[in-house]
Amino acid sequence: MYKFAICDDDASFGASLKNFVCGFFADRKTECSVTVFQNVQSFDAALDAGESYDLLFLDIIFENDNGIDYAKRLRSGKHKFDIIFISTCRDYAIESYDAEPLYYILKPASPDKLNAALERFLERHAPSYINLNTTRGLIKIKLSDILYFEIYGHRISLQKRDGTSEELRSTLKEMETKLPPSTFIRPHRSYLVNLNCITEITHYNIKITNGELIPISHALYNKVQIEFLDYLDKMGVM
Repeated sequence: MYKFAICDDDASFGASLKNFVCGFFADRKTECSVTVFQNVQSFDAALDAGESYDLLFLDIIFENDNGIDYAKRLRSGKHKFDIIFISTCRDYAIESYDAEPLYYILKPASPDKLNAALERFLERHAPSYINLNTTRGLIKIKLSDILYFEIYGHRISLQKRDGTSEELRSTLKEMETKLPPSTFIRPHRSYLVNLNCITEITHYNIKITNGELIPISHALYNKVQIEFLDYLDKMGVM
C-alpha cells in the first residue's frame, strides 16, 4: 500500500487533493492512504513519531515557512520520499529543482496535471519483481516473465514466457492490488494480462507473444483498447 502526505495550509484544497488521489488509486485498484497536514511542524511530528511516506505533496508558500527550503532539509536527512510541489506561482519552479521534485503543479491543480504526476510516481515505483504464494511455496518472479494470470477452478494459474506455469493461492482481485496497474490489464473476469506481452488486439481477443488468444468481454472491449493505446503511447511506440 502506498502512503501519501499532503502538507498545505489551505484545508479545503488539502481535502480536495486527498479525494482526488484516493479516487485515482481506487480506479487502478491500488490501496493507498492519504494524510493531510496544514503545516510543516505537524508533518515533522508525524515523521518523528516514526511515520513513513512514499510521496509528499508540498505547498511552497506557508505563513512562516518556505516549502522549498523545507524540502531541502528533508533531502539532507534520511527522508528520501518523492516530493511534488504545489504552488499558486510559477516563479519558484526553477528554484524548486534543487530539491529534486518529482513534479511541480500550479494551483488550481488541473486533473490532467495531477494524473500526469501520479502516473510518473507509479512508473518510478513500479516493481520489477513480485513475490507470489504458489502451491509449491513462495516464489520471486520478474514481472517481465509473466504472460498472464487465469482463473483455474478455485485457484489462479500463472502462465510464464518460458512456457511453464504456476498455481497460485490467491484471487485475481488480490493480484490486481499487488501488480502495477500501468503494466497489467484485466480484459475479462477470468484473465489478467501483461500489457508488454500483447502483440495485437483483434475482434474481442488479445493476441500475446506466444500466439495465444485471450478473450475480451464485450463490456470491456473499448476500455481495453484505450488502455492498450495509452500504454503504447507511454512506451513511445506510437
